[in-house]
Amino acid sequence: MNRVPAIAPLSDMRVRQLDIVQKARQGPVVLIERGSKPALVVVSPEQWNALSERIEFLEDAVAVYRKKWELATGRDEMIELTSVEIEDWLEDDLPA
Repeated sequence: MNRVPAIAPLSDMRVRQLDIVQKARQGPVVLIERGSKPALVVVSPEQWNALSERIEFLEDAVAVYRKKWELATGRDEMIELTSVEIEDWLEDDLPA
């Protein structure tokens, strides 16, 4: 279950930066403008990295399932490579 993020007025960034940073280590902090309009979300570097990794993982999973769907529906076809072709292809990806 996702936790409800902490909410603080945007003006707190001027006077209570350390408090906002401390709260962000525990979870996202939504800073709001007048009228309760969200202005920005503050997250810790660890949370940012975890979110970025999760997004990358999900994008990779989507690419795999898209390819499986294309193969299953005949919109793409598999090409068999010889071991020599595979070795050549792998050598192209290696740094010099």
